[in-house]
Amino acid sequence: MLAVHQARTHVVKMTPNAVEEPVYRCLRGYALDPSLSQKFLTAPISEIVFKVPWEHVEPGPVGKYLEVIDYDPSAKSFYAPVDLNELNVVARDGLRPSEGTPQFHQQMVYAVASMTIDRFERALGRKTLWSPGPPREGATLFDDSHFVEKLRIYPHALREANAYYSPTKKALLFGYFPASEDDPGDHIPGGMVFSCLSHDIIAHETTHALLDGLHSRLNRATNHDMLAFHEAFADIVALLQHFTFRDILRHQIGQTRGDIRDQENLLGQLATQFGRATGSRTALRDAIGRFDGQTGTWTPHVPDPKEYDTVLEPHARGAILVGAVFDAFMTIYSARTSDLLRLYTGGTGVLPQGTVHPDLVNRLSDEASKAAAHVLTMCVRALDYCPPVDLTFGEYLRAVITADSDIVPDDDRNYRIAFVEAFRRRGLYPRDVKTLSTENLRWRGSRIDELRPSDTLVAFVGSLREHAHRQQYARDRREIFDLKRETRKFIHDWLAPHLQTAEGPADAKCLGLDPGRSFEVHAAHFATRVGPDGNHLFQLIVHITQSVTIVDAKAGEPLRFDGGCVLIADLQEPSVSYCIRKAVTSQSRRARQQRFVNELGSLRRTYLGIRSPGESTEPFAMLHRGMA
Repeated sequence: MLAVHQARTHVVKMTPNAVEEPVYRCLRGYALDPSLSQKFLTAPISEIVFKVPWEHVEPGPVGKYLEVIDYDPSAKSFYAPVDLNELNVVARDGLRPSEGTPQFHQQMVYAVASMTIDRFERALGRKTLWSPGPPREGATLFDDSHFVEKLRIYPHALREANAYYSPTKKALLFGYFPASEDDPGDHIPGGMVFSCLSHDIIAHETTHALLDGLHSRLNRATNHDMLAFHEAFADIVALLQHFTFRDILRHQIGQTRGDIRDQENLLGQLATQFGRATGSRTALRDAIGRFDGQTGTWTPHVPDPKEYDTVLEPHARGAILVGAVFDAFMTIYSARTSDLLRLYTGGTGVLPQGTVHPDLVNRLSDEASKAAAHVLTMCVRALDYCPPVDLTFGEYLRAVITADSDIVPDDDRNYRIAFVEAFRRRGLYPRDVKTLSTENLRWRGSRIDELRPSDTLVAFVGSLREHAHRQQYARDRREIFDLKRETRKFIHDWLAPHLQTAEGPADAKCLGLDPGRSFEVHAAHFATRVGPDGNHLFQLIVHITQSVTIVDAKAGEPLRFDGGCVLIADLQEPSVSYCIRKAVTSQSRRARQQRFVNELGSLRRTYLGIRSPGESTEPFAMLHRGMA
């Protein structure tokens, strides 16, 4: 009977020894959070079956990427771990959703985190690695040889309205808390609310960990956009994943008659139960509108470019970026469905009164799901094109445009224009460009850059193809980690003496480095990307960073100032495609960072992670308190 069930619910692949193994593990969970199951209209869509990549898991669950440890400090006890391999569990697509069962909580965090990891790997074209653990005893500060195989997840780590990713513990910590006495019609006053049962909070925190593994320098607040970007990007991933849940997608498109831009709906909201239970009477965050607590009404948010200059709190500032991406998605969705509406309405494009036909709802849902998947891929892929330090929202737009242009040269659907328009409406664009055409927003390629790499540097990059092939064929993540470190050492050992040659100063300027100081090859990724037209990109992405310590004359404290570049090379030619630099010698950027630090003050500097060089930080713990 089990074999029949697996054949019905799982796609099956054949391994070399002819043993059938499922491609996916199906696990039930809450579509968004438990609150939907307590309302008559949303109860039918409150649950979902997550399809996560199949792997051997031990009780916990403990897999290749994740280790769920269910210790509750407030109760001083461990909860029994769920065994996803039990016959009854496998046959029923996991445990039934339950707010009062710790084992289901373990299943929920594992399922959503695994799904989020899979989406990143598909977009980036390589396996995920967590950022290295803290240096071992006796090692130097920059020793990053500590391989972290599994990200730990604690479903009941905190007795408070909080959840956060800890870079030092390499763990996700979820809190639980009694609901507020306010708005009692929506929840039981004092009833327990578990952040580990919210898809949005789990996806959000997992994204923080994934982003830290890709760009660990981006969790340092060196400008107002840095921590806001971390928050915004985590929200973007959680938000766009809503559109992969077909039942809730069809339900909400039917409810809004396809107009999910200008009507309040679940697809544009994040952490609804968490927000209402903490007394806000609405979702924790809303990408498309605002709730007025005084009037009790919801209104669509009108983009205002002045907000970018005045809104500084990281979550609120990040909401501007989330709104821009969601606006771009909506423009793309509207363009993909305009012909359907014309056909359905006899050319008018105006829907008649009454319920929309289920066939149209299904087709609109299909297009929304495809558009969301494409936009999410664009957003994740752009991470490889971001500078390694001191990122701004405008530079992230350049990364999106450049990354998409490389893999999709013919933008026949004008997706990139949709992004530019949405960002422009909110004042999110680089201040050093004269026009906002997609061609002008692309990072300048090395062939036309005024600071070009030498032929010697380009030839060296071409010699790294052997390293790339070794990483490509490696399947074990520990092996990939070791190969990356080997590649980084190889690059550093060649580049350090090269910068002292006659060509060195020019190449150092191209890379944003001071040739007289030590530097770090912080990351070396290889990625294979395939575009919609079948075109391939075989790329090397290298992060080279350099830090100097300066004394802030006003604050009288040492300040770490980072610079360097992301070097992107095409290994098929070979050639250096881009040097996306943040020069460590830039006096103007140094002055901007000093002003920013002075604006924060010593207390906020402590909370937001700006400290003396070498001091460890927990930048998300205080940032997420009460607003995960």
